[in-house]
Amino acid sequence: MKVLEGMRWGEAMLLDKGIANARFDADLILAEVLGLPRRDRLYLELERNLSKQEEIDYRLSVTRRAGHEPLQYILKRQEFMGLSFCIDERVLIPRADSEILIEKWLEIVRVEEDQDQNRLIKVVDLCTGSGALAISMAYYYPKAEVVGTDLSSDALAVARQNAVRLGVSVQWRQGDFVAPIQGELWDFIITNPPYVSSEDYGLCAPEIFHEPPMAFLGGEDGLDFYRRLAEEIRSLLNPQGKVLMEIGWNQAEAVCEIFQMKGFKTQVFPDLAGRDRVILAR
Repeated sequence: MKVLEGMRWGEAMLLDKGIANARFDADLILAEVLGLPRRDRLYLELERNLSKQEEIDYRLSVTRRAGHEPLQYILKRQEFMGLSFCIDERVLIPRADSEILIEKWLEIVRVEEDQDQNRLIKVVDLCTGSGALAISMAYYYPKAEVVGTDLSSDALAVARQNAVRLGVSVQWRQGDFVAPIQGELWDFIITNPPYVSSEDYGLCAPEIFHEPPMAFLGGEDGLDFYRRLAEEIRSLLNPQGKVLMEIGWNQAEAVCEIFQMKGFKTQVFPDLAGRDRVILAR
């Protein structure tokens, strides 16, 4: 098989299985198998012959994608906040929508730094998964003391790997919900929790079902995590402490009400598409 033949075969295979962006995905997989740094390099080597092992690896990877396995799991990486994270089936795939959490947090801490440059920021990322949020905070604001927690030991293994690769210091703790941070006071609690309702989960794209269900399912209405958090969070925050949470596009009113009933003031921020995406509670 030559490179050009491989590109055409991969595209046809994925199109037949209803994969969106079939040519793009096939090209990325082939570039990865051939060790090319960029997809467009394929066009400089169209007559190159794949080795026997390269062809085997390519066909296997395309077959996986044809089965609706996410491309990120096949390539074993995903970019987030300009950083490259190693990921696999043990963790949720970081989404660009979640970057607004980090951008808003950085905006807030930099304003507070102008008011008190000697202040030590303590921040915890609940449900850290791959560590994308926690690591991004530590990377772009190294003066912060960052902790990442997760119920899954497998997820924390991935997060630790990413922290080492990216050269940041994050403390990782295993446990359910807020158990790993009890007895401490925090300036910020950040979280991208499971917030998909049971009904909506059943309607998701097939790729979603390759990701850990516990990273999506938020109970019958998707709001279980927010209710638990609002109930227990006050004892974990400093007097000026804040919570930043990702939400589903249609959950802003409900989540704000949950926190307002517990005495919090709330503010909603949109993502780049203009949909409600992040809530700040204080």
